[in-house]
Amino acid sequence: MRFVRPVISCLLPIVLVAVAGVAWGQPTGFAVNSRGDSDDPEMINALWRVDLATGEAEYIGWTGYIDLEALALDSAGVLFGADDDSKTLLRVSQVTGLALPLGGIGNRFNMGVSLDSSMDFGMAFDCQGQGYVLSEIQQTLFSVDLDDGRLVPVGEVGALGVPLTDIAIYGQHVFGIGVGSDNAQGDAAPNLYRVDLESGATELVGALGSDVGPYNNAGLAFDDQGQLWAITDRRATEAGDFPSDILRIDTETGLAEKVAETLVGIESLAIAPPASCDASLRGTPQPLPVPFAGWPVLLLLFAGIGSLALVRLRQATS
Repeated sequence: MRFVRPVISCLLPIVLVAVAGVAWGQPTGFAVNSRGDSDDPEMINALWRVDLATGEAEYIGWTGYIDLEALALDSAGVLFGADDDSKTLLRVSQVTGLALPLGGIGNRFNMGVSLDSSMDFGMAFDCQGQGYVLSEIQQTLFSVDLDDGRLVPVGEVGALGVPLTDIAIYGQHVFGIGVGSDNAQGDAAPNLYRVDLESGATELVGALGSDVGPYNNAGLAFDDQGQLWAITDRRATEAGDFPSDILRIDTETGLAEKVAETLVGIESLAIAPPASCDASLRGTPQPLPVPFAGWPVLLLLFAGIGSLALVRLRQATS
């Protein structure tokens, strides 16, 4: 029994950090509720941090815009957004939620798109740092000039051929999610699609399936492990008003699994910066990752082993 107390005292901090590692493993994402059910205007079109496993949402702050529909993280971890009301590309503070136009505060309306155009945006970055925005209404993919926010069509206007509401990129893999109910053009496409970043064309992967309730728009993003996630806006659907659904999606079949519910009116999602371009995809939805051997855990593990060795040595020589 003489070794029990030293062993416990050495292993306890390691166990505690391992538990912290489990907490770090729960994926979270940034989202904006561009529609909502609150009487406080600063609680709608606000930036939230959403726990994708439980749906719990932490309020960060109001963005200052009234139709911010898309979010994406670049390779440096900078958060960007797209506002449909003012046709403005934005940088969004992860601390306050406040959004500012690319090119400076005086550069609103910076996309070079007519304010009369109805767009509905999704957004993502690739591994080379190029930003892409798509329009559900125009069924067109655009590349983004990150100096001033201007959009340049990829391929022909309308080349997507389907109403995609958001786009997600993981290495060389590019996917889009279709709208879940009739949009302004009378289209509905509750499916997963592959997207060609050179031509702007799409290829059907498959339907999201029976686990997905009726929805309007959606946010789509990969986590850093290659799992594809979505949050679907279920406010003002044909069946009524519902909280947004959090989904995990199988990139091989398109089938989605409902994980949790969260705030009303979310149609954007950003989880992680672009992953390395040689990374492989996680296809079938998997259990949530629980990393243990991160560097803090390893350092404490080595320290604990060293402490145990010293204790044993001292006791052996005493």
